[in-house]
Amino acid sequence: MITYQRARLHHRPGADRTVEVTTAEGPLSATVAFDPADLEMPVTVVLARTEIEVGVSSHRIAAALGPWSSDVDPAGPLGLASTPVVVLPDPSLATLVGVGARRAGRAPTVAMIATNERFPGLRALKLVRDGAEVLLFGEGGPAHLMLARALGGRPLAVLPLAHPARIGAVFDGLDLDVHVPVPACEEPMRGRIRSAFAPLELESLHHLVEVDPMPAFDELGIDGAAADLDQLAAAAAGVLAGRLAVTNRRWRLELDA
Repeated sequence: MITYQRARLHHRPGADRTVEVTTAEGPLSATVAFDPADLEMPVTVVLARTEIEVGVSSHRIAAALGPWSSDVDPAGPLGLASTPVVVLPDPSLATLVGVGARRAGRAPTVAMIATNERFPGLRALKLVRDGAEVLLFGEGGPAHLMLARALGGRPLAVLPLAHPARIGAVFDGLDLDVHVPVPACEEPMRGRIRSAFAPLELESLHHLVEVDPMPAFDELGIDGAAADLDQLAAAAAGVLAGRLAVTNRRWRLELDA
């Protein structure tokens, strides 16, 4: 469960985006999940707090989402309520994710969060509250994966498979588990894909899910056999996001019944 409270941010965070904030219960360490560069300090912020179990470890998380104001309505205790949140390394891949989600998810509502969004956590919560069933970060990294996981979403990390040297940066400093869609392909392509991330041992923490990416290409009416590795990864993420959206839809219908 997620709780929201006011906190006082007294100074801007350093490079690790962690800073001490003051709450009604006293000071605590929090991650600042927005850019406070042009805000006058000190400032009252919305603080989201939760505890996440990863294996045998428990992670207590406090994330400052943005300035508090009278019109801010963060969300209920479920936050993003298991909404799939696709984090892309390149915004040019967003179309493939969207069509894959629509094909596999029976036309879910897909919403993009802009790269320059000042308060991505608050924006994500609002979009889900307004009916979004799949969220996309067009250009993100480990901070966006962490934020989505902390707010109760299901983050999907799209791997830059065409650039293996960049894959590690997607998970740099990330100690929360996320879904990693892996495009299902025939050999020898399957072996090539697996070898791109094998040295990172992602399966030791994250959930690798092999997904057929072809429904996304079928929806666009193009030949998926000609796609590059990054396009295959994005298409697989879209298909998985759509399937998760269908599951969420059923779950929410049962809750409302």
